[in-house]
Amino acid sequence: MPSSETPAPFLLVNGELVPSDTPVIAANDGSITFGQGIFETLAVYKGEVFALEPHLERLKAGAERLRLSIPCSETISEQIDKISKANQLKTASLARLRITVTPSCVLLTSSTKIAHSESARAVTVPFARNEKGALSGFKTINYGENVAAVELAKQAGADEAIFRNTRDELCEASWSNIFVQIGGHWFTPPLNSGCLPGITRTTILALKKKDLPSISASAISMDDLIQVESAFLTSSIREVQPLSHIDGRSLLGVNCPDSQAFQAAYREQIRASI
Repeated sequence: MPSSETPAPFLLVNGELVPSDTPVIAANDGSITFGQGIFETLAVYKGEVFALEPHLERLKAGAERLRLSIPCSETISEQIDKISKANQLKTASLARLRITVTPSCVLLTSSTKIAHSESARAVTVPFARNEKGALSGFKTINYGENVAAVELAKQAGADEAIFRNTRDELCEASWSNIFVQIGGHWFTPPLNSGCLPGITRTTILALKKKDLPSISASAISMDDLIQVESAFLTSSIREVQPLSHIDGRSLLGVNCPDSQAFQAAYREQIRASI
């Protein structure tokens, strides 16, 4: 997650603008009692949302899994425009827009003045993702496991936690997908590892440029992490963030030419799309 950000003054609940400090979710809502809900985090650049359609497709898939009702894409787009204008997101170079769906409401919130470091430190945690679980690969509000992992990482002086799956393979980080370089080759866990089908992950894998190395979506044993030379995390807000350390071991971090190339290519894709 970013190290800091500023909440915007308004939120949108079921299409209505209200001050951001307004209580909007009932105590008996399924999101409170059962953790029943889904969400999407979108990057907004001077009022323009990047990769909106893939986010809405993933939101729809999550809604179907949890039997939640969501508005059509056109209505959500109109709601995004409404909150963007109310919170003046066009004046922000980067804003976070979150769409949350619970049994009783569709909630849009935003924040600006996003700040995060050039690189991050990560540690592996003893918790395993269940790649065969009912919610594997879905972006639900059930983030207790992630919070517990990040707190453990912070105790170890790191920013991010790295999960394995039940096969003891690399899965993902707590707030992001992960890419690693081993023996000069780049890898990222495949979707059957249990990782989230990240929008930024998908964008990186689809980049076609002569100066970019190829990436293989392949199973990676946790034992092989000791051989990692470089690595980076991806998410809508992080974009491409190099890892400087894994479990205290130094990596190339921001000095990795490949990571720099992926960063540049991703930002070029953003500029071309908005």
